[in-house]
Amino acid sequence: MNKATVEQAFRRAQPHLRRTPLKRSQQLSNLIQADVYLKLENEQVSGSFKARGALQVMASLTEEQKSLGVIAPTAGNHGMGLAYAGRAAGVPVHVYLPQGADTSKVNYMLEQGASISYYPDIEAARQAALRAAGEEGLYFVSAYNNPHMIAGAGGVGLEVLEELPDLDLAIVCTRGGGLTAGMGLYLKAKNPGIRLVAVQPENSPTFAEWFRHGRTAEVFLRPSIAEGLSGFIDPATITFPVFMEVVDEVITVTETEMMVAMHWLQKEQNLVAEPSGVAAVAALLAGKVQAPGKKIAATVTGGNVSPERFNLLLKGLLKA
Repeated sequence: MNKATVEQAFRRAQPHLRRTPLKRSQQLSNLIQADVYLKLENEQVSGSFKARGALQVMASLTEEQKSLGVIAPTAGNHGMGLAYAGRAAGVPVHVYLPQGADTSKVNYMLEQGASISYYPDIEAARQAALRAAGEEGLYFVSAYNNPHMIAGAGGVGLEVLEELPDLDLAIVCTRGGGLTAGMGLYLKAKNPGIRLVAVQPENSPTFAEWFRHGRTAEVFLRPSIAEGLSGFIDPATITFPVFMEVVDEVITVTETEMMVAMHWLQKEQNLVAEPSGVAAVAALLAGKVQAPGKKIAATVTGGNVSPERFNLLLKGLLKA
C-alpha cells in the first residue's frame, strides 16, 4: 500500500462516488485560532466514507468470489458501504449486525438488497461471520484489516489535499485504523510535514493505548454511543504498523463531548452527523487540539443516524 495504490483506487471508484465538500468553519476557526475545514463524508453515498473501500473490495473479487458473495460484521456503516458497492457490482452481500442497530442503517441495507442477520453484540456478529465465511466460502470483509478498504479510504486524503494543498494538520475519526492509515499513507507521501491526529472514544481507546505502548496490548473497552468507533480490534491488523508510521498523536474524547459535537454541528453548521462521525470535531470543540494559525482538515465521517436516536442522544446531553 502506497500513494500510487490510493491514486489508482480513487480513479477506479470515481464513477460511483461523490466528491464530498471540504467546508471551512468560521466558528471552529475562531474558537481555536486556526483555519479549520470540515471534510463532509457524511454526504458521501451510503452516508459515510465506507463506500470508498467497499467499491475497491468488489473490484478485487474473482468471478467465483463474486458469485458466492461477501460477508461482514458491522455496527452499520461498513455494511451500508458494502450493500451499496455490492448492488453496483452485482455481488450478494451478507451483513451480520448487533441487536439494536440504528434503524436508518438497517433500512438502507435492506433497500440495497443486502441479507441481514442479527446477533447479541458486535463481537458475536464478528465470530458468526467468520464461521459462516469458512463454512460457505464467502469472502470476509473486515472494515479495516483489508488493503482494499485502506486504499479506498485514502481517497479522502487525496481530495482534501487537492483542495487544500498547504494543509498542516488532519484530524481523523478512528476505530480500526483503515481511514487513518489510508489518509496517512497518502498525505505523508505528498508532504511528510503534515501532522496526523487520530481521535477515538475514551470508552474504546484501543489505538490510543497501542500507540502509547508502541505495541498491541489488551485494552479494557466500555460501551460507547459511537458504535462505529468502538469494539474489539484484531491485534494482527495490517493497519497498526501503518498507524505507527503515519500518526503523530492520538486523542480520546468522552461520550458527552461527542454529543456536544453532534448538537453543535446541527445548530451551527446545519449538519446531521452520527456519534462515530463527530469525534474529530469533538476534539476541536473540547480544546484538545492546539494548532494556532495552522490549516486543519477534520473529518466528519458519517451521518447515518435516525431522527429518533439523534433526538434521544440530545436529550441525554441535556441531562448530562
